[in-house]
Amino acid sequence: MEVVGVLSIMGLCFAGVMFLLVRRVWLRYRVIAIAVSSGSDPQAFSYKLTEAIRTLGYRETPESGSSRVFQGPAWIRWITGLQNISVEPAGGGAVLVTGPAFSVSFVGKRFTGVTPRRYAGRQPVWPLLKGLLRLFGIGVAVMLAIGLAFYLFGN
Repeated sequence: MEVVGVLSIMGLCFAGVMFLLVRRVWLRYRVIAIAVSSGSDPQAFSYKLTEAIRTLGYRETPESGSSRVFQGPAWIRWITGLQNISVEPAGGGAVLVTGPAFSVSFVGKRFTGVTPRRYAGRQPVWPLLKGLLRLFGIGVAVMLAIGLAFYLFGN
């Protein structure tokens, strides 16, 4: 009975740590939206916004239209399921910036007059889970390769 109690406590500790890790990752990768006031010079604002997004490694897609879409680096999108950043007019001299929380919050810190908006779309749960499974798979493969190398060449 003591073994069951110890294993239960260890299981609860493991579950708590995993919950905190998943929550931390979720808060960084969930999609959020902010409204950024463009000020008096829209061309300078557009340039500053584009450069703020480009410093994160995002590149603008060549699509034309009222909204602009910026894609992250391909290897980061493959590993983490990273979502695009979209910039569209919100009316009243402001633009709505939507994307992953850590990227959009970084862009928002560079401007004054930023107000958070409610994001009504679907959250990217499955791409994030696929990315985490890929990272886990890569870690397991590396550990197996290291173990095999130690086994074969350890003598």
